[in-house]
Amino acid sequence: MKKKNNHFMNTLKSFGSALLVIAILIAAYGIYHAPTSDASQLKAELEQNERELAREEATPANSPKDTPAGTAAATPSSTTGVSDISQSSLSVIGDSVFLGAAPAFKKLCKNAVIDAKVSRQVVQALDVAKSMDKKGKLGDTVIIALGTNGNFNSATGQELINYLGADRSIYWIDAYGRDLPGAKDVNNTIRRVAKANKNVHVIAWSKEGSKHPDWFYQDGIHLNITGQKKFAKFVQKNMIF
Repeated sequence: MKKKNNHFMNTLKSFGSALLVIAILIAAYGIYHAPTSDASQLKAELEQNERELAREEATPANSPKDTPAGTAAATPSSTTGVSDISQSSLSVIGDSVFLGAAPAFKKLCKNAVIDAKVSRQVVQALDVAKSMDKKGKLGDTVIIALGTNGNFNSATGQELINYLGADRSIYWIDAYGRDLPGAKDVNNTIRRVAKANKNVHVIAWSKEGSKHPDWFYQDGIHLNITGQKKFAKFVQKNMIF
């Protein structure tokens, strides 16, 4: 009987050891195969892009004041795919999503004036538009890439559109994030504003982005290198120059 008990105890020990080994292997697999945090990479990209935009802002060459608004039409190149748009013809007011994609967009629309900041909300856009206008950098076509950082009401959106004016072509990129709170409400507001203004067009990034989870960093909102290029092309494709 004692021998049977010893055998039983030895079996339990062996079984326990085997379970421990399996648990260690599973844990090791999780450690080595878990995605590395990309928050630092994203932060570095946004800071670099912001510095580059600030440098362009400070550069007097090719000032939009040298080319009066409306005097230069877009001339897409059939060989390079790059739109040669006058710097005074296309302006962007955006948040960190567009800031991340700014270099990719500049390759397609090389003279676009981009003012994009981290955490920017729609309520701040009117002051940005006024500042760009004062500097002569508010183009005939304006892209609004805002909504990721919180909802806004239709009156706020309409106030911005009223300032930009009915003579401008305005494209509003709707908001998308895998787990972005309130995105549906934000996009409904954007569409209400667009419906009330014939010169405002919605670029449905929410529909396109949701099809491609591999285009995003881990937060499901900001774009990785591939996503930045795809986003820029998608925006350009949905604009009428």
